[in-house]
Amino acid sequence: MNKEEIRSAIYKLQKERRRLERIALNTGRQLPVWITSQYTYCKKGNCKCTRGQPHGPFYYLFFKKAGKVTHRYLPEKKMDSISAQANAYRGYNQRLARINKINKEIDTLLRQHQKNNLQEIPKWITAKKK
Repeated sequence: MNKEEIRSAIYKLQKERRRLERIALNTGRQLPVWITSQYTYCKKGNCKCTRGQPHGPFYYLFFKKAGKVTHRYLPEKKMDSISAQANAYRGYNQRLARINKINKEIDTLLRQHQKNNLQEIPKWITAKKK
């Protein structure tokens, strides 16, 4: 890539990074959890789940506590408020990951520019003194 192509690529990446930074800075409340839905089988007598129709879905919160992943049942009435904050947390982390990737791409482009402009060290510098 020549200098102008590198400059253009960096400009586009910086523009994307600024957009992601603005969104991240305007993100509201976050909850460091993730939500999953699960079906269950009680296997009691003549229950529908014994015929292949499980109960649910039931929602569970997963989170880290003391370095270990744990989970709790999430009542459906709390689903909306919790899921909005969990989605904000997930989105924030995705934006941070993209910002880090952009930074690495910019670093790579700048190193390419530097490589394009490196000169060989003159012989008078590298030659041994007599």
